[in-house]
Amino acid sequence: MNITKDDLKKFIWLAPAIIAFLLALIPTLKYQWPLSWDVIYHVVLADVYARYGLVFTNPLINVPYGGSIGYPPLFHLLIAALGILFKTDFFQITRFLQPFMVMFLVLSVTYVGRKFYGSIAGISAGFLVISSLILGTRLIYPLPENLALIFLTLSIYCYYYSISEKSLKYGILAGFLFIVTLLTHQAVPIVLVLVITAFTLVELFLYRDIQVIKNYGAFLLLPVLFLVVGVIVLSATYPDVFTNLLNNGHMEINQIILSNSLNQPINLLSYGKLGILTGIFALIGAVFALKRRQKKDIFLFTWIILVFLLINANLFGVNILSFRLLTYILIPVSILGGFGLSQVYYKLKDYERFSSQNFRTTFLVSMLALATFSGFIIMENPQIAYNNVENQYGTIQITPTDSMVDLANWFDKNGNKNKSVLTNNPYVGTFITAKTSMPLSGDDFGEFTNSPSLKQYFKEIGIGYVVLDKRLSFQSTNGTFYRVKYDGAMYPLFYYSGDIHANLDEILPNFATVVYENKDFIVLSLR
Repeated sequence: MNITKDDLKKFIWLAPAIIAFLLALIPTLKYQWPLSWDVIYHVVLADVYARYGLVFTNPLINVPYGGSIGYPPLFHLLIAALGILFKTDFFQITRFLQPFMVMFLVLSVTYVGRKFYGSIAGISAGFLVISSLILGTRLIYPLPENLALIFLTLSIYCYYYSISEKSLKYGILAGFLFIVTLLTHQAVPIVLVLVITAFTLVELFLYRDIQVIKNYGAFLLLPVLFLVVGVIVLSATYPDVFTNLLNNGHMEINQIILSNSLNQPINLLSYGKLGILTGIFALIGAVFALKRRQKKDIFLFTWIILVFLLINANLFGVNILSFRLLTYILIPVSILGGFGLSQVYYKLKDYERFSSQNFRTTFLVSMLALATFSGFIIMENPQIAYNNVENQYGTIQITPTDSMVDLANWFDKNGNKNKSVLTNNPYVGTFITAKTSMPLSGDDFGEFTNSPSLKQYFKEIGIGYVVLDKRLSFQSTNGTFYRVKYDGAMYPLFYYSGDIHANLDEILPNFATVVYENKDFIVLSLR
């Protein structure tokens, strides 16, 4: 089959997504585990759904009490389905999802940028996403949030098209995509509905188009029907499930809104993670857009301003994970940057020295090549594979190490899966659970005693093993050996004020026996 130049022009807008896929293959093939610690927790949830069906309490974490599942299930059901279909370990499924998710996210940005401002702007927007540092610190991770961001981008465009073309069916399509985000992640649908509501208010009050209420109604149609039908079916057919879902949903909303631990503001320098090229061309695009002030420009500014306000919501007393919302703002800023780059390309025609097609093409290709090179450097950075917990006692790697893998392999071969694991490092415990399905105890890691009551208590709640992370130690200033608790971002860590191996006699109760030890970990079996 002959491919003509016209054929290439038709499909050239796919180039950013293809290059993003190839770049994401670099860490995917280089490292045997999926990137980020968060993936480990999502693998646990996929395993739970594969074993127990669609449940609302995690029976493998926080044993024997169970852990509330705060995530919508779509992403985890996808991992479980692919793992069962291909008979592959869930870790490897998430690992090979990395390049595909990056590809489709870049593709969605390219598509929307192309629909807003033309092919060159769309292609440029896709390459600007690739050039962003966020590519290596967030977008590369196979997480529910990144999957939901794909649907957010497409839903926002569908709603914009619904307004600009007076097409209610695109409003309904935006609502369908909103449902998909609801089933994928907690925060993304909140941002999505706020952006679409903001678009509606701009159209209503700035352009005085009362007909936009119909578009908004079309957007809400399927979500409302989905909610009503879901409530009726669950309450009539599965009343226990409905009550459980209602209670867990209520607790999860309270946790998101009220938890102080979720308040992590950022400083001005953090916006540099959007990328130098993205920032430069977004500023240029903003200048051109402000001069024109077309509806698409106003909507894009509305999108950016709204997410910017959300990033800084802590200034108004609202707890927010600001650094995560940088990913959300990258999407519209990259589209604006793509528009800016395309305008520079076209405006070069006005200057005789730079007006030739060859020069303008060379300029554009050079910028896109620079963005690709930036993405390559990000993907080659060895830090991409490491997630750490930092505190006053030092830095601990929580993504899989050789010692963690050896530890999990020991449990896989020798562990009694009817017993749970208690550990001074629950991050490592979660990896053991994800790799072996060993239950992780939710009991606090307290001081051990030789009392029969403690032995009986451990037996009653099913604790069969204690894992000591030898890395969790520090030098005592007064020469005494003691245990301290550090409240980490997700889990508490328990440190000892001296070498753990050398002080085992002070740590162990008389009913515990060392059954395995490697460079970083000691496993105790409780008799």
